[in-house]
Amino acid sequence: MVYDHETLCLAVGMILGMIYYHKTGWACGGIITPGIIALYISDPYRIALAFGVGVLIWMVLKVMVRFTGVYGRQRLVVAMLIALALRYPMITFWGGASLWLGWVVPGLIGSDMHRQGIVPTLSSTIATGIASVLVVQLYQQLFVPVT
Repeated sequence: MVYDHETLCLAVGMILGMIYYHKTGWACGGIITPGIIALYISDPYRIALAFGVGVLIWMVLKVMVRFTGVYGRQRLVVAMLIALALRYPMITFWGGASLWLGWVVPGLIGSDMHRQGIVPTLSSTIATGIASVLVVQLYQQLFVPVT
């Protein structure tokens, strides 16, 4: 059996995110966000930057929704477009950013922050991201042979 760390992190993150949402009603900043957080857990600076950009997107989105009335899927698209627009200044000032952590995750986080609030979104994202890391590490210890 071939072991693929990235695929395992994403799969575990999605499963734990769905379980968390089912139990609490709080979304984790998008279906892939906990897995992406698990992938980048060794780089807390980039994770913090993604959360910071997510908060910035939430603030811009709050103003845009008030004046334009976008909601639902439209709100998500607007959040993703804001995240995409912010990706280039972020790369300029803070160096290269991954495709996922650079704009997809902040856009999803910003959209969920607008829908359910900052504290529920950040706490659920952090909790499921860390839980994903722990599950993946447990799997590695139990099932992946040392070479």
